[in-house]
Amino acid sequence: MLSRRLTLWALGYGLLVWFETTLIIRWAVNIIFVPDSLPWTIGGFVVTAGLVFVVGWVFFTTFKTPPAARAASAIVICSVGLVADACVFGWINLVFPDMTLPQQRLFAGWVAWAYGIGLVSGIWPKHLYRVPVD
Repeated sequence: MLSRRLTLWALGYGLLVWFETTLIIRWAVNIIFVPDSLPWTIGGFVVTAGLVFVVGWVFFTTFKTPPAARAASAIVICSVGLVADACVFGWINLVFPDMTLPQQRLFAGWVAWAYGIGLVSGIWPKHLYRVPVD
């Protein structure tokens, strides 16, 4: 069970990460999502996996999150971003005006990948450096 304090921090952290990522993608969409380059796309997905684990680790170490609360924290952090991204998908042409249809498809796959990895970061690996074990 998450404390009220940890829940509020997880909500805020999730919003912050979502907002920063949305701004980066808006301004660098043609650098990040290149539909014609398979190696670039694979590299982007691999880098994303590493960054998502780092984002989770920073939260878990900052708040000394025990393993039982890590999974719940990851769910809260990811759920905020998922709800915000659902709104983005509703108005994708306004949020990302320069994004082409192939880039939108890559973005949709990338969003699913990133949130999936974010949820996994709450339960794996079991022991993280500088994160409490119990």
